[in-house]
Amino acid sequence: MVKDSTIEITKLSARGLLILDAAQHLFYHQGFDETSLAMIISEAGGSRRSIYNEFGNKQGLLMAVIQRQVKEQSEILTSINRDIEAKAALNQVCFKFVKGMLSPELMSLFRLVVQQVVKFPELGEMIYQKGPMTGILPLADYLEWLKEQKILKIDNCHFSAQMLIEMAKGPLHTRSLLLPNKKASDEEISHQVAKAVDIFLNAHQV
Repeated sequence: MVKDSTIEITKLSARGLLILDAAQHLFYHQGFDETSLAMIISEAGGSRRSIYNEFGNKQGLLMAVIQRQVKEQSEILTSINRDIEAKAALNQVCFKFVKGMLSPELMSLFRLVVQQVVKFPELGEMIYQKGPMTGILPLADYLEWLKEQKILKIDNCHFSAQMLIEMAKGPLHTRSLLLPNKKASDEEISHQVAKAVDIFLNAHQV
């Protein structure tokens, strides 16, 4: 069973952070099932007790790896610049978000999670709640602000924020998932994001 409590990454010891980094590296490159605690200890140092004390077990370690990546990705959406035109602001923040989503690390995490959610449904629940449901709030708040300024006409800002992100990820996300050796260029990401933002703004114009 995955450890139920949310791990406070900022409260991990220096050893705990080393263990987390080692686990992330091994999970991404070896796979979760193929990675043993002995392998993690060999790379990070410490002991099984260190892992049990800070993470509970290997599943707790996986939860912490996912939790940290979801938090870092969601924080990108807090950087929306309200001092520039909406189109530019949305292009800017969506580009950063999609570039992060298409990184080798996030692609590896996505593949890893897909393999594990059947056995550990709470992983999927955590990602869904902290990502699409909660992590999207800064973007939803920005859309609410645009609505109040009568710049856009939006019925449900939370839903519209999710739709914008899904459009911005677009086909490049699927391609990166299925063709890991074909890395999306900044130009490709920028082009796809610009198309998504244009469609979004046209659909919500006042």
